Amino acid sequence: MSVRKNFTMPEAIVHDLEELARLMNKKQSQVIQELIEDRMKLYNKEKKLDSLEKMSGMFSGLIPEHIDMQWIKSQDGH
Repeated sequence: MSVRKNFTMPEAIVHDLEELARLMNKKQSQVIQELIEDRMKLYNKEKKLDSLEKMSGMFSGLIPEHIDMQWIKSQDGH
């Protein structure tokens, strides 16, 4: 479904939009839509990376440093 919106922009931005649309051989609305989609993808990627970065420190200290796969395997027989 498409929704009609009216925006007010400075003349320089309007000129740039017209030029981009011409260079890309697309409608102005397509240019705006693609730019918004690209920016949202970037924002969402940064948000996910931020969350992962915060989570990465959550588990430090839970497992003592001397415990590794070799140590776990050596404990198998006990």
